[in-house]
Amino acid sequence: MVALLVATGWPARANDSAAELSIGGLKLVRTNDVSMESENLRIALDRISVRYQFTNVTAKPVTLTVAFPLPDIDLSEAENIALPSNDPINFVDFETKVDGSPAPLTVDQRAMVGNRDVSALLRELKLPLLPIGGREIRVSDLPAATRTRLADDGLLMPAGMTDNGRQQYAPGWVIKTSAVRQQVFPPMRTVTVEHQYRPSVGSSPDTILRSNLRRSSALGQEVARYRKEYCVQDAFLAELDKRAGGNQINSANLQERRISYVLKTGANWAGPIRSFKLTIDPGGSDRLVSFCPGRLKASSATGNTLEYTASDFKPDADLKILVIGIF
Repeated sequence: MVALLVATGWPARANDSAAELSIGGLKLVRTNDVSMESENLRIALDRISVRYQFTNVTAKPVTLTVAFPLPDIDLSEAENIALPSNDPINFVDFETKVDGSPAPLTVDQRAMVGNRDVSALLRELKLPLLPIGGREIRVSDLPAATRTRLADDGLLMPAGMTDNGRQQYAPGWVIKTSAVRQQVFPPMRTVTVEHQYRPSVGSSPDTILRSNLRRSSALGQEVARYRKEYCVQDAFLAELDKRAGGNQINSANLQERRISYVLKTGANWAGPIRSFKLTIDPGGSDRLVSFCPGRLKASSATGNTLEYTASDFKPDADLKILVIGIF
């Protein structure tokens, strides 16, 4: 398969491509006491912002644990994942406000190997749970006893051999992170909650949907996945072909950006979302956008942004957005 990818000119993901992480909005256990009156979601390549309005439909205060789950980070694949921030705790620069005031969050972060919590061992060895940015771990610089203990406990995974035949290792645990808080919803009153963060944006320096690539039998299964996951229509491909031309090489310098957004957690409130609005900002009017709108209806296109709305909206699928253009 690697040989086929090279032969067709499609870049392998391990080098100059990066995979996106699926991130979403606030999450809590299903409740019949609090309804979501509106959700205004704006997705751009550099920032995702959401404005919710919640109403306690009961006659007494309701206190709920509200969580913002960050995606799991599997360190064995970290080199191929697009992490938007070097903060080892809040690696998406998440911020939240309640009725206009900053809301404090408690961040819970754990390192896992399978179902085993290995956070205490890493702290004992004075190693970061999420080794990114200035906290990256050079396994070769660790004391031999530390390397042996980490390998014996399953925290280090074999990662090839050196030129002189010595075994190399790389971190292999999974980081689970969640920001949580207790939120009080006063009786029969609307509470406005806003949050924003930097998304994890998948990227590729070419696009598999260029005509010379998508017509390759070796990439047929991957192209079919793209068409299904992003609801790519023939009109989208026709416009792409017009811009890309028929050259074997990517002479138009078109690239991909991909964003995944977890939308289904919005179905955990009392009843549907009464008013939902999605705005997609691809960052340029010359960029092509494709995603599966489901029940969302296009309402307008202002400048380089696309807007979709729905009433009494109960999300039953997550969003996967594909943007193709020059970046």
